[in-house]
Amino acid sequence: MGEIWRRLARRPTATAQLLVASLILNALGLASALYVIQVLNRYVSYGVTATLATLTAGMVLAIAGEHAFRRLRHHLAEEIHSDADQRLATGLYGLLLTARAAALDARPAGERALLMRGIEQAEGALGPATLTAFADLPFSLLFLAVLALLSPVLAMVAGGFCLAAMLLAWLGRRRLTVAAAGLREAAERVHALIAASAIAADAIRHFRGGSLLMPRWQNAADRERALRRNLAEGQQRGTSAVQAVQALMGVAVIGTGAVLVVDGALDVGALIGANLIAGRALAPLLRLVQLGESLHRAEENLAAARRFAAIELEPAGTKILPDWRGGLTLRGLSFSYPEAPATLFANLSATIEAGGVLVVTGRNGTGKTALVRLLAGLQTPSGGQILVDGVDLRQVSLDWWRRQVSYVPQEPSFIEGSLRENLTAARPDAAPGEPERCLRAAGLGGLIDEHPRGLDRPIGQGGANLAPGLRRRLALARALLVDGPLYLLDEPSEGLDREGAELVYALLVDLVRRGKTLVVVSHDSNILRGAGKVLRFDGREPLLVQGLSTAPGAAAEGRRP
Repeated sequence: MGEIWRRLARRPTATAQLLVASLILNALGLASALYVIQVLNRYVSYGVTATLATLTAGMVLAIAGEHAFRRLRHHLAEEIHSDADQRLATGLYGLLLTARAAALDARPAGERALLMRGIEQAEGALGPATLTAFADLPFSLLFLAVLALLSPVLAMVAGGFCLAAMLLAWLGRRRLTVAAAGLREAAERVHALIAASAIAADAIRHFRGGSLLMPRWQNAADRERALRRNLAEGQQRGTSAVQAVQALMGVAVIGTGAVLVVDGALDVGALIGANLIAGRALAPLLRLVQLGESLHRAEENLAAARRFAAIELEPAGTKILPDWRGGLTLRGLSFSYPEAPATLFANLSATIEAGGVLVVTGRNGTGKTALVRLLAGLQTPSGGQILVDGVDLRQVSLDWWRRQVSYVPQEPSFIEGSLRENLTAARPDAAPGEPERCLRAAGLGGLIDEHPRGLDRPIGQGGANLAPGLRRRLALARALLVDGPLYLLDEPSEGLDREGAELVYALLVDLVRRGKTLVVVSHDSNILRGAGKVLRFDGREPLLVQGLSTAPGAAAEGRRP
């Protein structure tokens, strides 16, 4: 319930108005009990029609006022609720967009989807109906006080049942606390398996991975189902207990009141009215018991979102270097993945002159792609520095840096949107004809010409519906549009046919001629021959050697095997 109080405290003015509206509503709620008492004691006893008409007219006015204040109160609760939900959803999605990529990769595969679904559940559980139910809680005492004016004995009886309802709420919360943690863990496992089956669909089918995944899915789903069933059974028991408490209070109030009527301490009208008032005193507490499961789940989901909020964000450097031409210095650079037992590489020092070509090669798994991601600002060094004109990259504005770096990752991915949007998102100030020019330069003219929507052709599933060669060419087109002083190319010719490889070679030569700095990860002998420097990753300490050509790019220009 802490989140409810936080929401109410965050908007004190709206909360005060909500409580005032609740006070008036609950005061008007007394009208029905008073109407019953007056009708039975005055009209039934004396039969004066004018008395009945006056009482009925007053009751109708009270109902109309109650309806109006109920709508007003809902509006106030919606104002508090919508503001909090917007902050929650926007904050969490903002974290997903700004968290360091390496930190996201280290999290469980199903966590992100589960977090967003958890926020949706919390939004529903903490909605206006819940806020108004909490606003009614203090006024249980108001009804008990009015009941005490009619009969102190019946007020004590009703108060006992109110305490019983509070005990039920406390016991239900203890039970849910134990069950919720296991349910979340099981749900994360289920979501991770769903994500794995979508990502590796071909491998699962061709290499019969279903025989491995299905038992894991069944175990995870069975565990989640069992935990949900336990929670549902607990909720059903809670609902049954609520109904029992409500019924028992009715019996106790009527039974005790009947004795008081016989003894002459209470009249029949007051007894019936007292029963109605006792019901109104108990109702907010019973509502709290019924909300217990959904409120606890909401708080668990919000707690998970707050834990996620501690994720490492991308560094907030602010420096901009307007005269930077593409030169870099690596000083004692080392890197290891978080919680990994071994360092991928260490003591890497090198200078990459503006306009130079560095080709990175070596065995798989030795840190070549990690180096490129470090240079792109997607990873943080474990030790050492990346210096840009003598300034540590961690002090540089990442927004500025990514406008200086044309990056082609080893496994290109794209945003949900059109071809045009994928390119212009990387460079919003591009001239209208630039995206098409870059696509054609990357050999993707057919991708535009053969689709009725041209540049507005949609790209879904992060580009997974495109052939690997098309994805790589599209990543090249995106890099060409950014056209920064530094190009980071991770295996740019991998997976391309001869025509595609020739296009890459020609683009590299053109980039060198234009004075761009190139860092290229590749095993391609043609690209290696065009290197100014070669960085070999064959051990823990990479070895920097002179390239095979004296003029960067010369070999790639004309001599093919």
